[in-house]
Amino acid sequence: MKFSEKSRFILSKKVLLQQYEKLKECANVIAYSFKTNPIVGKVLEKMTDCMFLICSYSFVNRIKEKSRIIYSLQGEENFQIKSLLDMGITKFVVDNENDLKKLLEEGRKIGRTIDIFLRAKVREHTIYTGKYFVFGFSKEDLNRIIKELKKENFVNINIHFHRKTQNVGEWFLEEDFNEILEEENRKVVKSVDIGGGIPIEYVNSKPNINAILEKIKNFKEFLNRNGINLVIEPGRFLAAPSVMLETEIINVYGNTIVVDASLFNGAMDVYLLGYRFPVVGEVEEGKGEKFLIKGRSPDSLDIFRYKVFLREKPKIGDKIVFKNVGAYNFYTDFNNLPRIKTVIMDDFPEEYKVEERTEGS
Repeated sequence: MKFSEKSRFILSKKVLLQQYEKLKECANVIAYSFKTNPIVGKVLEKMTDCMFLICSYSFVNRIKEKSRIIYSLQGEENFQIKSLLDMGITKFVVDNENDLKKLLEEGRKIGRTIDIFLRAKVREHTIYTGKYFVFGFSKEDLNRIIKELKKENFVNINIHFHRKTQNVGEWFLEEDFNEILEEENRKVVKSVDIGGGIPIEYVNSKPNINAILEKIKNFKEFLNRNGINLVIEPGRFLAAPSVMLETEIINVYGNTIVVDASLFNGAMDVYLLGYRFPVVGEVEEGKGEKFLIKGRSPDSLDIFRYKVFLREKPKIGDKIVFKNVGAYNFYTDFNNLPRIKTVIMDDFPEEYKVEERTEGS
C-alpha cells in the first residue's frame, strides 16, 4: 500500500442526521446543494426527505427521484431543458433572461405546472464585496418579469436569493425580501429559497450559528403568515461537520508536520477560501507545543494549519485528524496525487470525539 493511500474521509451518518434535525423547524423545505459534497448527498437521499439543488446536467442521474430536484439553469440548450422536463423535473432556478426564455418555450409544450425560482440580486450590507460575480436579476428586472409571468398559467412564481458561502453576517432576510419586491408582486410568490448555505465553525471563522438559525426561523414565520413557503439550502452546515479527514504523519522536522494528504486532493476549500480545520486533540496556546501542518505536495501554500498546539510530540506514523472537512473536499489531479476515499460509518470512532479546542490559527 502506498503511504498516500492511508488517508481517508470518514462520514458519520449520525452527525449528518443530527445536523439535519436542527434545521427542521427553520424551513418548510430543506434543499441540499449536491455540489457541496455528492457523497453526503447520496446519504441524505436515502435517509431523509430533503430536496436537492442540482447545478450540473451530469449530476441529474445521481438522484433517483427526479421530483426531488431543483435544477439551477446556466446556459443549457433547449433540448437539455426538454430532457429535464421529460424526466419529471419541474422546479428551476433562473438568473438571466436567456435561460428564462428557453425554459418558458419548453415549459409551454409539456402541459403541466412548473415552478420558476427567479434569482434576485440583493444589496450587500458589507464593504467586503466586489470580488465575486453577482448572479441574478436586478430589482427592476425582477419585478417586470414577475408581472409578465403572471400571464403564464402554467408557472408558479418563486424567489431565490443567494449569499456567498460561509455567510456569517448577511442575514437581513425580511429586509431583503421586502426591498427587492414590489408589494403587489409579493402576493403571487409561492416560495422563497435562500441559498448560500448556513455557516459552520472553523478555527478562523466562528459565526453565532444559533442566532443565524433563529433569524431564519423568524423569516419562515414571516413568510408563512403571508402564505409563502421557505426553502433553505444548508449545504456546508450539513456536509462539513459530518466528515472528518484522517491522515497519517509521514515526516516531522522542527515544528513542521507533513501528512499524507494535500489540499489539492481533498481540501480545496482551504486553498481557495482560507478556512482552517480544527484538529482532534489540539489544545489551547500554552498547553502544548506549536506545530505547522503541511500537505505533501510541493506547493508552498499546501498548508492545513499554520499554528496548532499539541500536548504530545508527534511521530511519523501517528494520526492527524481534521474536523469539519465535508464541504467542497473535491479532488484535483495536481502532482498526480491519489483521490482520497470516503468511508461511511454509523458514527465517528470514539477516540476522535475530543471536544477540547484551541484559539490558534
